[in-house]
Amino acid sequence: MIHYHVWFNLRAGSQEAESLAVIHTFVKEVQARGSLASVRLLANQGREPRTKLPKFHALFEFASDEQFSAAFSAQAAQGIRTGFHGRVMSLVDEFQIEVFRELMLGDLPWSDEPAYLQACEI
Repeated sequence: MIHYHVWFNLRAGSQEAESLAVIHTFVKEVQARGSLASVRLLANQGREPRTKLPKFHALFEFASDEQFSAAFSAQAAQGIRTGFHGRVMSLVDEFQIEVFRELMLGDLPWSDEPAYLQACEI
């Protein structure tokens, strides 16, 4: 599983509810095309100075490298500054993107047993 994280703030002066509705429509459209395994939109409950992360977090989960590549190829073909993605970009001010690959216990370097055996012993 590949996890594509986008932490973001909305542009100053934007209407939060309306902006989040546009973002929600965009992610549901991408999910409906089968380009995602799942997606979550989250609001950071931490406040400065306790958190350094932006207010919102979108977590896109892809089942495979192929699904990840296909989603980005499809968006590139449509254009990143057009359609719903373009509307989303116009609403977002600050953002940070990180990509993580999910590790199974058996994938970890210190593990020499299958993950299901380790889970049973906990």
